[in-house]
Amino acid sequence: MKRLAALVLAMLLLSGCSGKFPAIDVLSEDRDFGAFQASSPDEAAANRAYELVQAVLADYPRDFPGQWGRVQILLVGNLTGEDHFSGGNFAGFTQRTADGWLMVLDAGRCNAGTVHHEIAHILDGILTEAGVLTEEEWMTFCPGGFSYGLGNFDEYPDFFADAYATETIKEDRARTFEDAMLCGAGVYEGRPALWLKLNCFAQAIRTHFNTENWPEKTAWEQALERIN
Repeated sequence: MKRLAALVLAMLLLSGCSGKFPAIDVLSEDRDFGAFQASSPDEAAANRAYELVQAVLADYPRDFPGQWGRVQILLVGNLTGEDHFSGGNFAGFTQRTADGWLMVLDAGRCNAGTVHHEIAHILDGILTEAGVLTEEEWMTFCPGGFSYGLGNFDEYPDFFADAYATETIKEDRARTFEDAMLCGAGVYEGRPALWLKLNCFAQAIRTHFNTENWPEKTAWEQALERIN
């Protein structure tokens, strides 16, 4: 596993991206994260996850990840946790640290959606702390009288990406953004509440971050385009 960690570091240095992108590390021994526990991943899974993360980061403007502050992406194996989280099976989670953000990915389970989802949690945290993304505005895009955590997705299928999005406002934002990154233009056509949620998130990103060198439309902004 030390050989794999050294390989990851060497690839980052050779790519010229160290310091511009989040640090990617590999868990070398069992670790307790509090609500979650993990072990070290096997080498093949860690290599696959490393390539996956690099591919996902390429979907974002080149200078964007460097504006997220100190971010560590930790590749682990056998990520488990408390049963009320996803039935006890996990592909990843993100948490605030004293000096930045920690994104933990199960190397054997994570996919592109997982990485986009966890990136959305980081962006959510940054924008919320900056005061440019507020609960009050977001709730205007939810049905009247709705409360998160009640498991009532079937009553409001046009307002949320899926049942998991009804659990918390953070999961709602993350699932909304995740689907936009995966599905592209027209993802929320015919579902105006979700279109407004994504637009709210996109505008907050444009407001807070330095977008001078960004394309005219980012991948998530392209998802706001209608196809009909």
